This record gives sequence, C-alpha cells and structure tokens, in this order.
Amino acid sequence: MSWKRLLVSIPLGFLIVVGDGVALMLVSLLYRPSHPPGWVIAAFYYFDAWPLWITQRIFTRAPGDTFGGPTILAVAAAALFDLIIFSTIIYALLSWRARRKVRV
Repeated sequence: MSWKRLLVSIPLGFLIVVGDGVALMLVSLLYRPSHPPGWVIAAFYYFDAWPLWITQRIFTRAPGDTFGGPTILAVAAAALFDLIIFSTIIYALLSWRARRKVRV
C-alpha cells in the first residue's frame, strides 16, 4: 500500500462527489426557467445518492416521526460510503497505472 497514492486518491474521490453535485447544478441552470428532464436529474443524483438507499434502512427514523426524509446519520454514512468507494476506485487505478509504468 502506498501512502502517497492513498493521500492523492482521497481528495480526488471527494472531488468526484462534489463535481457531480456541481454538474447537477449546472444542468439545472441550463434548463431555467423550466425543469430538466427527470432522467437527467436521476443520472446525476443517483450517481452520488445510491448509498443513501442502503443507509436509510440501517438508520431509520423513530416510529412516531412524521418528517419522512432520511436522518442526518443516514446521509452522513452514505457520504462516507461514497467517499470510500470512489477513493478505492481511484487508488486501484493509480496502482494499476504505477504497475504499468514500471513494466514499460
């Protein structure tokens, strides 16, 4: 395990999550004053939010709660899960690239 690659992959994973949110905002701005098509919003939203589907079932609301949205703990856990997944993918790509450079 290379600490240098790990310290590069974590900020890049974070930038992927933030970049997807910024891209979603830009698409919404392009369609103003109307709304963008649902499939466009879903493509950007579910790229980042799919872990929330899992964490909502783990961190449920209290039985008498009428709010209906996800808990803060579920959102935070989904964000951490997203960061771990994207950082792992980037770390694997950087490791593959380093191994390929050594061979050539």
